[in-house]
Amino acid sequence: MTTPAQHPYAVFSGALGDNASGQYVPARAEVSGGAVTLWVASPSGWTRYFSVPAHETVVKSAAQRITLVVGGQSYPLLADPSSVDRAIEFGAAGAVAGIIDAPKVALSADVGRSMNMAGAARAFHIGGGPAFIAAARQSGAKSSRLGYGPILAIGCGAGLAVVIAVTAITVLVLGG
Repeated sequence: MTTPAQHPYAVFSGALGDNASGQYVPARAEVSGGAVTLWVASPSGWTRYFSVPAHETVVKSAAQRITLVVGGQSYPLLADPSSVDRAIEFGAAGAVAGIIDAPKVALSADVGRSMNMAGAARAFHIGGGPAFIAAARQSGAKSSRLGYGPILAIGCGAGLAVVIAVTAITVLVLGG
């Protein structure tokens, strides 16, 4: 006697971003029974936004965000939407510190940005991000993941390329 194949199950809890208003509302993406379902909080309770077969869904993930793409429409879900505002505030503080030559303030802003990034990554894991991506993939959804490590590597690589380019141009201009 064989047992029927069990479909993977996972939930990602976060907040759905509204591109028009820039606001976020609590949301849950669920993989169950071979389908991906998006639930959105409303004043009357949880409302099913859509439910489609997993193979009709693309699951993209970068850092603390999962974006569901269904029928050409994107539904971005953030694990911690308040981290976006904090990132902007720390960035502004760091920029001002650079302008007024306040290295201690700049260091504080850098530490704050790092802590904010770590908190957002933690929220992604606690919210079920990795399990959701794995279950969606096992259920037939196309998926891709770009975490903080690759994002930082790309940023550092781009920064290094700029330093090398500026150094080479400076040597050519001053040396020639």
